[in-house]
Amino acid sequence: MKAKAILFASVLLVGCQASNKDASQSASNQNPPSANSLAAAGDLDWLMGPDGQTERELWQVVSEGLEMDIPDNERIREQKEYYLNNKRYLQNVTLRAEPYMYWIISQIKERQLPMELVLLPIVESAFNPHATSSASAAGIWQFIPTTGRYYGLKQDKWYDGRRDVAESTTAALDMLERLNIMFEGDWLQAIAAYNCGEGRVLRAIKENEAKGLPTDYWSLNLPRETQLYVPKLLALTDMVKHNERYALSLPSSNLDRALTRVEVGQQIELAQAAKMSGVPLTKLQTYNAGYKHNVTSPDGPHAIMLPASNAKQLEDSLSSGDINLVNWGEHKVVNGETIEILARRYGITADSIRQANNLTAQVSAGQVITLPISGEYINQIATQQTQIASNSSRSAAKVKYTVRAGDTLSSIAKRYNVKSSDIQSWNKLGKNNKLKPGQSLQLASNATNTKSRSTKSSSAKSSKNNNSSITYRIRKGDSLASIAKRHNVNINDVLKWNSKVTANRLQPGSTLTLYKR
Repeated sequence: MKAKAILFASVLLVGCQASNKDASQSASNQNPPSANSLAAAGDLDWLMGPDGQTERELWQVVSEGLEMDIPDNERIREQKEYYLNNKRYLQNVTLRAEPYMYWIISQIKERQLPMELVLLPIVESAFNPHATSSASAAGIWQFIPTTGRYYGLKQDKWYDGRRDVAESTTAALDMLERLNIMFEGDWLQAIAAYNCGEGRVLRAIKENEAKGLPTDYWSLNLPRETQLYVPKLLALTDMVKHNERYALSLPSSNLDRALTRVEVGQQIELAQAAKMSGVPLTKLQTYNAGYKHNVTSPDGPHAIMLPASNAKQLEDSLSSGDINLVNWGEHKVVNGETIEILARRYGITADSIRQANNLTAQVSAGQVITLPISGEYINQIATQQTQIASNSSRSAAKVKYTVRAGDTLSSIAKRYNVKSSDIQSWNKLGKNNKLKPGQSLQLASNATNTKSRSTKSSSAKSSKNNNSSITYRIRKGDSLASIAKRHNVNINDVLKWNSKVTANRLQPGSTLTLYKR
């Protein structure tokens, strides 16, 4: 669907509050927009009464649009009983869902699809854009990666279109329309195929045809989850349509929750967009769940979803040119590095690293993380560290080791407190090379037999124990990288030896303690 312009050429109406299958499965205190102003462009005409002036309740519109027949069978009764026993949950979900529904209903109305489809994300994800299943399905419509890509949802390190409410809704309705055509207008079969895949439903139909059995949804032999999936939707349909009968309390419409989408035109951090628009950062992060690192993707999209009442403030700020360029870089974690060490090395806060990567635990070796600083600076530090390590490696003498029966790379590495990969590198061994008794191996001079357990200490600790420390007075223009390079030590060690030092706290005249190798 091509959205119609509402506030500006670049501002689109979206309903959102807070987060499938393979392609075959193969804030604000400002004045909110009035219903009339939002409907003026035509997107919310369906929300207005016959006089074109009176706003109807959103859930009233939904209730009046529900037309599917609801059979009285055990599967549906069980799902109704579940929802009736969990009314508080259902009330919370419908409150969360309401803002998204403006966007979804607008598409449903334009495509002339069943209103029941607006309830499908309740079954899929409880309308949580951050929802992720055990099968890696994500977003309110629960697309798995392959299906998302099949339906045009971009997914990369920076952005996941499956969590973008506007984009994923378009993709989900595209998929459902396609399935409905495939199953010749049988919406129950199409919805079942959305859950378990069209191939599974087609096979079930063929099996019944071969046995002379009915081929309606209720007669098909489908996975247990799919046998419950359609009844859940139909149970919700009946309860929403007859909410008074079931004493189901549905939230009142609140256009404060209706969002617009502002096209920024370049990469922007959500924190800056929050300041420019007046929307709390936590809310903006929820509205823009598709952005993985709290910054729009370098290659786009660059759209920001936010309450319509804040859109003009953001537009005005953007027009003033008051926007910082974003040039974030990446770092591959190595053994011994922690979030805190990286923060001190690069002169940023540990919390900013956690926020940029949505981290709730410590980083691990081999993990690639985004750092909210210049990529050029990261590369500069990495290059200098590589040179230091290379110089250290070239200057280190080698010791000879003769392989004995039963030896493995792992056992030798453990015995001499080195890495197997280092032994392979020093001796130009391939991954599949087997050791032979009598074979000679070269080990670095700092490889010491671990019968002396004290050698398991870090290089920083070992240097300290040797008491070969020096005091270095910081000069103007010094950086951690330049100091480490000059003294042929590792930046990590400098940070360990000087716990109060960070990359942006080097004061000329102050001193550092360094330990010679």
